[in-house]
Amino acid sequence: MQSIINKYQDSTQYLLPIIRTEDGTERQQYRNQLIRINRHLKKIGMMLGISIPLSTYVMRHSWATIAQDKGISLSVISEGLGHDSEMTTKVYLDSIQRSKVDKANRLILDGI
Repeated sequence: MQSIINKYQDSTQYLLPIIRTEDGTERQQYRNQLIRINRHLKKIGMMLGISIPLSTYVMRHSWATIAQDKGISLSVISEGLGHDSEMTTKVYLDSIQRSKVDKANRLILDGI
């Protein structure tokens, strides 16, 4: 990790050079980089033959799901996701559970 940080040291207050200028366009710079990163993740997923399009959201979703399945506390998951409150994390994790049920229902219906 330290070698990555050293490689990308920049003159801004940010850890990595995603935002290059601090001139009021930081949010747009962030969005542009997020689009770029997600485009590259999708290409990597296709190269690996992964059927679901990879994105930063998929990574967060996967991390939170695995953490919950491993019994990691809500407060740690909340902090890891950068949520301001554990209630936000609870809602997020509940939506993950609903998607698992939706997927199970789809598998059952497809088998009929």
